[in-house]
Amino acid sequence: AVIRCSESGRGPHHHRRSPARLSCLAELSRQALSKDLQTKGARALARSGLQIRDAATREAAVRAFALSDFLATAALRHQDWLQFVLDDHAFSRPLGSADLARALSEACIQVDAMPALQRALRVVRQRHQLWIVWRHLLQEAELAETTAVCSLMADKLIDTALTQVYAWLCEKRGMPRGTSEGTQQAMVVLALGKLGADELNLSSDVDLLFAYPESGSTDTGETNQQFFVRLGQQLIEALDPTTEDGFVYRVDMRLRPYGDSGPLAMEFTAIEDYYATQGRDWERYALIKARPCAGDVAAGERLLAVLQPFVYRRYLDFGAIDALREMKSRLVAERQHIDDVKLGPGGIRDVEFAVQMQQLIWGGRERALQNSRLLEVVPALVALGLLAQDTAGTLLAGYHFLRNVEHSLQAEADRQTQQLPAGAESRERLAISRGYSDYEEFFIALTLQRNRIASVFDDLLITTPVADSPSQRIWNSRVDEGALAQFGFHDLSATTEVLMTLHKARDRPSVSADAATRLDRLMPVLLDKIQNMPDPDLSLQRVAPILRGVLRRSAYLSLLLENPATCSHFVELTTTSLWLAQTLASHPAFFDSLIDGRILSGNQDRAALAVALEQQLAGAVDFENTLDILREFKAHHVFNIALAEIRGLLPLKKVSDALTFLAEAMVQAAMNLAWQENLERFPQFANTRPFLVVGYGKLGGIELGPGSDLDLVFIHDMSSDANQFLLRLVRRLLHILTVPTYHGALYEIDTRLRPSGSKGMMVSSLESFRDYQLNRAWVWEHQALVRARVVCGDPQLAEGFARIRAEILGISRDRNSLRTEIVGMRQRIGGHHSADDDIKRGSGGIVDIEFMVQYLVLAWADQYPALIEYTDNVRILEVVDRLELLPAGAAARLTTAYLALRAEWHRSVLDIPDQARSAEVLNQYQDDVRAVWQLIFREEE
Repeated sequence: AVIRCSESGRGPHHHRRSPARLSCLAELSRQALSKDLQTKGARALARSGLQIRDAATREAAVRAFALSDFLATAALRHQDWLQFVLDDHAFSRPLGSADLARALSEACIQVDAMPALQRALRVVRQRHQLWIVWRHLLQEAELAETTAVCSLMADKLIDTALTQVYAWLCEKRGMPRGTSEGTQQAMVVLALGKLGADELNLSSDVDLLFAYPESGSTDTGETNQQFFVRLGQQLIEALDPTTEDGFVYRVDMRLRPYGDSGPLAMEFTAIEDYYATQGRDWERYALIKARPCAGDVAAGERLLAVLQPFVYRRYLDFGAIDALREMKSRLVAERQHIDDVKLGPGGIRDVEFAVQMQQLIWGGRERALQNSRLLEVVPALVALGLLAQDTAGTLLAGYHFLRNVEHSLQAEADRQTQQLPAGAESRERLAISRGYSDYEEFFIALTLQRNRIASVFDDLLITTPVADSPSQRIWNSRVDEGALAQFGFHDLSATTEVLMTLHKARDRPSVSADAATRLDRLMPVLLDKIQNMPDPDLSLQRVAPILRGVLRRSAYLSLLLENPATCSHFVELTTTSLWLAQTLASHPAFFDSLIDGRILSGNQDRAALAVALEQQLAGAVDFENTLDILREFKAHHVFNIALAEIRGLLPLKKVSDALTFLAEAMVQAAMNLAWQENLERFPQFANTRPFLVVGYGKLGGIELGPGSDLDLVFIHDMSSDANQFLLRLVRRLLHILTVPTYHGALYEIDTRLRPSGSKGMMVSSLESFRDYQLNRAWVWEHQALVRARVVCGDPQLAEGFARIRAEILGISRDRNSLRTEIVGMRQRIGGHHSADDDIKRGSGGIVDIEFMVQYLVLAWADQYPALIEYTDNVRILEVVDRLELLPAGAAARLTTAYLALRAEWHRSVLDIPDQARSAEVLNQYQDDVRAVWQLIFREEE
């Protein structure tokens, strides 16, 4: 019988079989054991001398010995042990940590010298290797079990060996101590590669790196460097040599700093300095799988935490693309070994590269990708939208299939190999061990998996060479105005000047040869895309300054070369928005947003923004760094929001929501910083925080747009002895928000809406705020209160402010007097009677709608408290419509006009204002707005 899952023999969820399914597989696959192998297995069992009465166990032993010469040989050497574990039915369960710990403890009781240690380690390893191979070949173990148990055994064996040789060396040379406090120093063994990922093979070498925390000396005066180098040598001697008892692990130290020419063990700061100054991209690739596996594990974790910024860059790392391409080219060169399931086309390494490439590029942003385990990273890539579900299925199914094949190959003779066998018997063993009736059927399934993987691999990092095209000739010629005209440019002299300026920038001595080459490869591609834009001249003028700005950070040129869709977005978006083009020129790091489709399809809520900001601020080293983090965080999110708006992926209301939530996170963080800093001088206020920041205007109305300032009012409920504290607090808060740094100011802040305006106190008590609003405030101040809400601060005090706001807005007013006041204020602002085309202040524009909404709230809130519930104009108009305070359809027409006019205002901020377009939009809605104004205010023209 042949066992297959889909076309391959294994599906993407093959590793989740039930025990019943495992038994069924084992039973059916045993039917496929050929007569010759059956005979071979029976003879091996007879030679072993094992006494097995249970028929099922005997059949399992025959099958296992038939499929593995290693098992047959190991059974002879460890007959007593094997007899015991079989009688105990131990092989029916996975090998556990307690089994290994007990075996190592017993084996090392009387170890007193290196030969005895070598023998003890090898005996334990070979016996438990027998356990692992047995379960794999009988298909009782999933891939995840096999790799985890292999890794566990390696950790235990390495740590046991290290503990023993460390003790011997301390006795001989003295305890190593650090220079700082004289504390005892211990070595940490970092595992890389498969062991670092807890994905070790059945018969694999181990990639290790030896490190120790501090320089210093031993009690006998030897330097720690000398001590730990010698310790590393003795550890390798315990593990690596092949003796009459076999080997433990082949140890590979070539991935350490400086490779074979570097010291065998290094102190932490030396390792940190190496990766900071000389680390190469392939070493980042290797460190993805780094894990402390033995020795001082806690110290090892601290070291890896320090190295994280080297491995995972803060922004999307397109600087690694060329290095990744070189790595891919080397992999392709090694793929000549067609029969190698690791290095051949569509092999294990292709899967690993496809996954780790994404980790290098995206890992700095996504903590979920900072994981050494491939089988956990692939689902994380899918969840983050970085890998298609079908592609992930291909990689996971192929990886499971190939790793199981790799284990079957190595199980035959406990030999490190990934080469498909040439001999008939080995081929038969391989096919049967994987559940196939013969090698031909197995090979068909293998080829299918490899072809699928190869297709994914081949699509990585493709760059299409640019032929001798018109765009290529334009870039090379620079001054051929005839060619420029044919290409679609109109202002030929200006276009020539732009191209000449780019050439001059490329040819500066400060620009690297790589950057110049990348620009030369990119420009024909860009020119082709620019040619298809409605205004090629404008597109080139927008794109050129950005290219000049990134020549010294030419990884971004690679980004555009490697991602045709991103390159198209780049040209379209910069042509559409001058603001976006200028922002990219000044913040090249924002290029990552062009390729991150997830950024363009949604926005974070308040809580997520606050958490993300808090995490970044936790890494600040001083106050100036804190200011920079705040500004970079805000700038990046504003860019992402604007990008989504320009591409039409976020509607206007969602854009304003996102910008408002961002501002709230900024103000909250600034208040926290100011408060904490103020406590250093006023510690008596540490246990109380009755303070509010109230947002007015667009912030209060959740209607922020690009470049909006913030209208803020500060309210407290503290005793009179807190006046100095409060004044310093507000000054510091405003300083954090407004002080210009290299990255600019966070926001422009307007505090003139506080009681008594610019003449009033910067911060008011809640009671004095109420008194002012009831007894001295102007009507326009009550209009402003319509869009006031708490942005951050004490929840109990916020409830008090909400009650006072409702009280003030709910005052019964004479509507005739109110109309007169509001119309008078509108006239003083100007624009209502004017014929200008200002969509904000012009007749029938945004301000007219805002004044009408404010009138409706102040005029009717005493009868309809629902009008007070919201602070944004759109939802207030929904309430007005529901209450039928305007004729049918009037509120809806105002809402439509308001959203359209605000959308046009956003467009004007993000690009060069277009008076003709703005006038057209205003003209489209002006009559509706004026008609409703007439209904409300009975204004006579």
